[in-house]
Amino acid sequence: MRILFFISTCFFLFGCKEEQKEIKDPRTATDTLQISFLEFKKPNIILTPATRGAIATWDYYKELSENMQTLDTVSLRFLRLNSKGYLDNAAALVTKTPDSLINNAIRARLLVVYSKMNTTIQEASKLEVDTLAVSQEGTELYNAFQNLKLQLNLKHQKSVEELLEEFEIEADSLATARDTVAPGRTERGTLKPIEN
Repeated sequence: MRILFFISTCFFLFGCKEEQKEIKDPRTATDTLQISFLEFKKPNIILTPATRGAIATWDYYKELSENMQTLDTVSLRFLRLNSKGYLDNAAALVTKTPDSLINNAIRARLLVVYSKMNTTIQEASKLEVDTLAVSQEGTELYNAFQNLKLQLNLKHQKSVEELLEEFEIEADSLATARDTVAPGRTERGTLKPIEN
């Protein structure tokens, strides 16, 4: 009797076993897509030599710049998988940047870049990915980065007074060079005749 009870229990347990189906991630359909910037994308702003020199040791900015250059070439899956690194870098830009490199306007632009990066990654990580929303957020992130570069250029540009002072010094040195008499000439502005 016990053997019959044991066998019937085994049949009952194995007979009621429900097949487990793999749940397919709906995001796999959009995994290979890339962010395509929309028409309101701003032109690329080039950093001035003075700005490049001032931020040369700012590692977090270098990493952000690399991320932004590849934003429209990486897949949405890559963006989702590396989202922690992207967000950690953007957060470090806001919190760990020396005050000598930034001012309030730059800090505000850094906060906008962080929030736009966060919303872009959130849009790419939704179960039902809206590719238009991802592209819009990606374009806004790119534009926020261009605004940051513009503010960096403005912070490190020379004032009008500094430019005028440079031009005065340069003009004085040119005038001094012009007024000096070259060896072999008796006076300024005279030429020796050519002998045949």
